[in-house]
This record gives sequence, C-alpha cells and structure tokens, in this order.
Amino acid sequence: MPCRVVLREYKHYGETGVEITKIVSSLGSIVGDAQVRVESAEIEAVVRRGEWENRPLAIVTPTDAAQVVELVRFAEREGVATVPSGGCTRLHIGYPPSPDKPYVVLSTAQFNKIVDFQPDDLTVTCEPGVTLADLQAHLVTEEPPRKLMLALDTPLAKRSTLGGIVSSGGAGFWRSSYGAPRDLLIGLHAVMSEGVGIKGGGRVVKNVAGYDICKLFAGAWGTMGVLTDLTFRLRTRPVHEETLAFATPDIATAFRLGFELHHAHLAITYLLATNEVDGTPMLLVGLQGSPERVQWQAEECGKRIQAAGIPNSFVRLSEKHLTNLLDKQARLDDATALAVRASLTPDSIEGALKSLDSGLAVTADCALGTLSIDSPHADTALVRSLAKAFPAEANLLWMRLPAELREQEKISVWGAVRGEFFLHRALKTSLDPHNTFSPGRFHGRI
Repeated sequence: MPCRVVLREYKHYGETGVEITKIVSSLGSIVGDAQVRVESAEIEAVVRRGEWENRPLAIVTPTDAAQVVELVRFAEREGVATVPSGGCTRLHIGYPPSPDKPYVVLSTAQFNKIVDFQPDDLTVTCEPGVTLADLQAHLVTEEPPRKLMLALDTPLAKRSTLGGIVSSGGAGFWRSSYGAPRDLLIGLHAVMSEGVGIKGGGRVVKNVAGYDICKLFAGAWGTMGVLTDLTFRLRTRPVHEETLAFATPDIATAFRLGFELHHAHLAITYLLATNEVDGTPMLLVGLQGSPERVQWQAEECGKRIQAAGIPNSFVRLSEKHLTNLLDKQARLDDATALAVRASLTPDSIEGALKSLDSGLAVTADCALGTLSIDSPHADTALVRSLAKAFPAEANLLWMRLPAELREQEKISVWGAVRGEFFLHRALKTSLDPHNTFSPGRFHGRI
C-alpha cells in the first residue's frame, strides 16, 4: 500500500522554521512519487493508534537501505525527526514524539524481502518489514521437506514486523523457554545518525568479536537508528503441541500452581494464570515435543495439580483460543481504556494478584514474573489502586493510559526512572547527537 503524506495548510512547523512544502516536495525524489501521496487516511490512523497529540508531517515508505540512508540525511539537514514504524501494533506504548521538532513516520511496510535462508545452517536474513507470520510460513519448505521456525510467538503475528518486534523487544508466551528477540538475533544492519550504515554480528551462528551491536538495537524502541536487515537463528518446529487448561478457584491459585509446576522441571514451554479466555480463572500449561513426551508431561502435571487439592481435569485449548489470548496481550482493543504490564519477582506475584479487583482482565506468566492487566475503564481510583498493588521494586509499563490521568498522577509510563538512567541518556546523546530517532518516545523521554 502506498504511503501517505499530509500537506499542511501552513508553510512552517510552529516556530522551528521548517518549511513543510519543501519537505513534502523533496520526499518524492528520495523514495519515488508512488510512495508519496497527499492523503490523510494513514496519518489519522497512526495518530489515533498512538494516541499522539502532535501529528507527523508525513508517513514515508522506503523500499531499500539506500533510501533509508538518504531519508536520514535529509531529515537531519532539515531539522526533522524520524519515527521508525512497522505494523503499527506498538505505537500506543510509550510517550508521543517530542513536540520540540517536527517528525515523519518512517514505515518499513514495503521493505519486506527475505534476503537469505540457509536451512542447513538454521539461519535466515530478512528486511525489517517482513511480518512474523510471513516468515514462519516461509520457513516450512516442501522440497526438501523442512519444518523450521523462528522461536517467537508475539501478538498479532500477521501484522507485527520483525523490525518492530526486535525494536520493542516483543515476545509472547514462549519467552521463558526460547528467549526474547535479543536472544535469537545474531546479526543486523542499521542506519544511524548522519546516514552512517553499521553492521553487527553476522549470518552464521558463532561468536563474533567486538561490540555486540545487536543488543544495542534490540529493545531500543527506534531511538538508536533504523534497522535495514536482520539475521536470526532458527529451530526445528515441534512435532506436537498442546495447551491444557485447568480450572482454578481464583487466579492467585492458578499462579501458585503454575509457579510450583515451573519448579518441577518438567520442561514445560509456558505456564500462564489467566482469566482472559472465557472470564474464569484457569492455569494454562503449554507443552511441545513428541506425542509421547507431551502425554507424559500432561500426566505429571495432572498428578501435581491433584496433589495440591485441585481437580486435575482439563480441557485442551484450541489454537484459535490461544491465538486470541495472545493477541489480547497487545492491548489494542478499542474497548481497552487502561492496560499495564508489571515485571516483578515471581514469588511476589501471588500477593499482588490477591489485591487486584476481580473485574480486571489478567494474564500472568508463572515462570517470568510478568503480569498484564486490562480494564475497559480508567479513573483515578483504579490507577492509584494498581500503583499500590505492587511492591516498590516492581516495574510498571503503562501500555494504555489516558494522557490526563498520566499528567494528573505524574506517572512515568515506562516505570520508575532509576539511578542508572544517566547511562541511557549518555548513550542516546552520543549515538544520536541530533536527536533524530524517535525523540521523547522512550524511557525517561529520551
């Protein structure tokens, strides 16, 4: 789909002196006229999705790394910031772009080729606009027959791009077993300040000398530069998968059982305490492997749950229900007014769950110590009760929070700014001296 560029009714952006008409006329010469159209539909969608007050000047869609280099150089010459974006599934997280300078959204939607696939080496290299679902489909080949996978199960796989997943550190229910994107990324190319291209890692699974550039970009939320290609290590797809759902009296009990199963060393893929499947509390046990292994794991889980005084009867959750639950964790539903993700030690989650309002939608990872909460309404009382429900050492990421409540309660949406933050700021200042990439969006408004 061609990108859209909005031509404003005024010639300059506030008091910055940036000439809007000059920017718009120059974009076509960089990315091609087909990628630049004067139409506001996508701009409005981005602003609404991100709940941003200051609108972007344009959405620009490059198709190769050379265009990204020219776009970055052009933006810095004109005093314009860039906000990299993929499938627009995480724009609502964090702060809106800084109002100190105008910005364009740099979409990777058409920067979406699979560059290199080496099934024998278990690696794949692709551009950042490839969606997770498209990559997973590509990794299953018929000649010769292979069933490989990238061991990520992020929400909204049909829309989430690999560049966005890496930049946001996005991971789903498999994280406790397979790791986060940073653990699977072995190489990348990116464009940084002044259009300088850099390379980190490589296309083979081995140790590489020097700085680990991959870790710098993984989870940086687009504040370091623009990713132009990514190399991942792959795994063989499990022969058999099942998700068992055990009903529990309450969600705190579900978490306690899951925590105990995690320490039983049964090699369970994931353990979730949730009330988001059908509104009732339950423990979800995700199993992968051979049919014989999965059957043994299911029997062992049943024995331990029964020993805890809970009926060991379960139902098998369908793939559709599991996908729906995973997609809910993106917290993009228009009915969601408030969403928060808490990270704390697993042994303190049970107490936090007991103090939560029973009307909240909750999913907790019993192995990692993460807790995701969703509410269809948002008010001062709820915000304060959630803030008090967790111990001081917990970190709260407010994924959805009305701006007026954020300002009123003086909430840092990324969680507390702690003592080591000066290192984050120093890194941002040294590697992005013009404050070009996603200014103000990330932790501490860097």
